[in-house]
Amino acid sequence: MMTSKGDPGRSEGHAHLIQSWRRLAVQLGPLIGDNGFCALFGRACRLVGPDHRWLAGTPPCKACDAQVGALDAMLASVAPDQAEAAHAALLRTFTELLAALIGQALATRLVDAALLDAKEQNPQEHK
Repeated sequence: MMTSKGDPGRSEGHAHLIQSWRRLAVQLGPLIGDNGFCALFGRACRLVGPDHRWLAGTPPCKACDAQVGALDAMLASVAPDQAEAAHAALLRTFTELLAALIGQALATRLVDAALLDAKEQNPQEHK
């Protein structure tokens, strides 16, 4: 499969999934920092690991970019339907963990804003 940018094996949906996580990292950085983002993300990966074993082995890190880069590689290594399912489970779990820290309303607003921003930045993917 070829994307509009010419990357073999990467679907447009995959690019959108990764963009969502990049936006989340940027928006949450000032609130919880890189270490906080990586800790929540790593915990979310471990929690969804029983259903998506390939996510359970996510290496620990202290930089959001490295964490999102690792997810990018993992999503690219599985079928698009598996990537979508894992992304949804991971996002739901991440949001629940974040809500436990900062409250449900703020967590939902931040996650929704990041997802909306990712969609607006890639309008050709949603036609």
